[in-house]
Amino acid sequence: MNRCEECKLYNLNITHRVCIPPPSNKIRGCLISRDPTSEFLVKLDEYRLVPTDQKGNLWFDAPPRWLFNKIRKNIPESDENSPDKARLQRLQDFLNYECYWTHLHKCPTKPQKKQDINQDGMCCIEENYLPFQPDIAEYCVNSWFKLEFDKFDLKDKIIITLGNDVKKNFKQWSNDQGFENNKKVINFPHPSGRCRSWNKNSENKESITKEIIRLLDLLDTDVE
Repeated sequence: MNRCEECKLYNLNITHRVCIPPPSNKIRGCLISRDPTSEFLVKLDEYRLVPTDQKGNLWFDAPPRWLFNKIRKNIPESDENSPDKARLQRLQDFLNYECYWTHLHKCPTKPQKKQDINQDGMCCIEENYLPFQPDIAEYCVNSWFKLEFDKFDLKDKIIITLGNDVKKNFKQWSNDQGFENNKKVINFPHPSGRCRSWNKNSENKESITKEIIRLLDLLDTDVE
């Protein structure tokens, strides 16, 4: 049976299941975003035209790049040969070439405030994509994520969740699966510009800094 048949999105006229190609190097971790917006489909098409030697997750103007930039802003400025620079380079290489990037919700969703100008100059909302819905994400996780988890042997890898929806869903799923490797699970707020948790004076600043340090420490020590 098709795993998508019971999903609300199955019979809608939309492009299903946005899948990002695996990294070129051996997978050391997994970055989990919430859902791809319909705008991302254009970027994915452009990515397919990029030469192989230039491909990487940070090519996209999307969560992997946003996360790297947020973390970079939280590392103090230092000279080129400092340990901080070296750790930042390891993070960049990890996110770009060693981190499998996936979504809770595989089908594209309607971007917030997305408007198009039609031929008559009128604004119209793109109606064929639904907004993100937690129950659809839960179904999608239970239908597809275990396949990804097993296929890429993610049990002992670094797992990075982005945003509360992903943190909550992954925690529930991993508990149901008996997966308890919390030492390698890193939780960050979503790194988009709309999320205020990354602001300098945010009450989440201390917890974010701790997670950054945990991630950098894992990248320093978790070398196979």
